[in-house]
Amino acid sequence: MLPAVLGIENDGLNLAVNLLLLFLAIIWLALIYWTYTDARRRIADSMLVGCATAASLFPFVGTVIYMIIRPPEFLEDAYEREVSIESSETLIRVLKDLQASQGEMHASVQRLEQAMQASRRRAAARAAQQREASGGGERQAAAEPRGT
Repeated sequence: MLPAVLGIENDGLNLAVNLLLLFLAIIWLALIYWTYTDARRRIADSMLVGCATAASLFPFVGTVIYMIIRPPEFLEDAYEREVSIESSETLIRVLKDLQASQGEMHASVQRLEQAMQASRRRAAARAAQQREASGGGERQAAAEPRGT
């Protein structure tokens, strides 16, 4: 038979108190384990993880204090956020470069179109000069009487 806890002599009441103490001890051990696993997921420094676990050895109070002062996010979430920010900054940089290169390409296309228009005008002017030169000779030949 188990010894009486807290001086209780009633077997039924003694059993209930013993079960309650066992339940509290299991909860306490579970809180120590939870504090350790949560601290490992939130804190990179192993010394601070050990301190958090040691604080939880004080029944219930240590875990409550840890819950108050623990970091607000998991290490994986912080890493994911940093990677997301870095990739967003890279995307913005690439889009700005693309926008600048599109502006340069648009300016180059406009210069090319202007050069092509100028070339077409020169070609049209040369063709007109050639027509005038060849057409003017025919007019003179048509204006002279043929001597036959």
